Amino acid sequence: MTSTRPTRIGHRLGEWVAAQIPAEEWDARVVDLGELSLPMLDEEDMPRNGNYRLPHTQAWARTVAESDAILILTPEYNASFTAPLKNAIDILYAEWNDKPIGVIGYGWRGAARATAALSPVLGNVGADERGVLHLTFREDIAPDGSVLSTTTADRVVDLARKLA
Repeated sequence: MTSTRPTRIGHRLGEWVAAQIPAEEWDARVVDLGELSLPMLDEEDMPRNGNYRLPHTQAWARTVAESDAILILTPEYNASFTAPLKNAIDILYAEWNDKPIGVIGYGWRGAARATAALSPVLGNVGADERGVLHLTFREDIAPDGSVLSTTTADRVVDLARKLA
């Protein structure tokens, strides 16, 4: 989950998404960037060199490296994805290389602009973006994060299966 706003719905939606992932296929774990509180690019060396000296960067690098795949859940803020997500990507490098990634964007327009802006960033770090799902307020989800559409769970599972 990539929103860190106090009034965010990402935590509610993220837990729901994780619950939809077939347990026999994946060991889904929710990682909340709001709880990680990664400082903005505070390592002395460039991420490309992989010389992470700070404990929070080392822990984040382990989380990404040990994950078989990652499903990013992001809202759209001002026609883009969140600054904490950009920082979480930029603080690492090699850990993203060939990592299967799925993206779920949510918002009034399904976060289409956010996911479109995210795609080249993921490509630049060598991530393997396998699919994108757009969840639109009032069609798929409510502004409080509750799920409205009966097909949303199936769409989440379909995206997760693309990560295998």
